[in-house]
Amino acid sequence: MTPKQQKALVALLTQPTKEKAAAAAGITSKTLRNYLDDPEFQAEYRKAFAGLVENATRKVQQTLEPAVAVLKDIMEDSGENGQVRVTAARSVLEYGLRMTEQLDILERIKALEEEVRQ
Repeated sequence: MTPKQQKALVALLTQPTKEKAAAAAGITSKTLRNYLDDPEFQAEYRKAFAGLVENATRKVQQTLEPAVAVLKDIMEDSGENGQVRVTAARSVLEYGLRMTEQLDILERIKALEEEVRQ
């Protein structure tokens, strides 16, 4: 990739729109569209974007335990308003069930992948 393409890649990852990304990279919107039509540029963009998503996911995962602890504290606080406690309990249940379902799906996918490999 050229230095201009690298600058455009960074701009795409940091700017809210393609137009702003083009401006930040010092190129026209048409040039950016041409870059995005290039399979090599697309591959680099997908790779960089996947890295951003992975990093953001890790950060969110690190907040799960403290967030659940806060909800648990509110849920178990008998001095707290009843509706607040019910809302906290509902949140714990909803997120717990969702996470359980996602883990189950991931385990099934891993089992299927293993089966395909054999």
